[in-house]
Amino acid sequence: MIQVTCALIQRRGLILLARRADSGRWELPGGKQEPGESLAQCLRREIEEELGCRVEVLHKAGEAQDARRPDPIRLHCFHCRLAAGEPQAREHKEVRWMAWPEALGLDLCPADRELLGALYRDI
Repeated sequence: MIQVTCALIQRRGLILLARRADSGRWELPGGKQEPGESLAQCLRREIEEELGCRVEVLHKAGEAQDARRPDPIRLHCFHCRLAAGEPQAREHKEVRWMAWPEALGLDLCPADRELLGALYRDI
């Protein structure tokens, strides 16, 4: 199973989501863990590469998996705080700050939908 990280970044009650360039689905930003990399290191690297900003990884928010994919993933989500810069769509079609109900109404990647649904119920 491929280990993938994602960032739950919140600002004034909104969460940051990114729209994938390949499928057009929405997701929490992040990416695949490289060999020898901790999950936190992976997330900081991926956010800098994909969004051009830096985050402080705070603590684990939850995890989900998608075993139906040809390459099954385990998605590790962390609460993060923007440390420097503003998120930009470098590898995504767009990035957007959204309210939780709006985010849950989008065409989300399956593991992100499961994760966001669970996190929203816990708020």
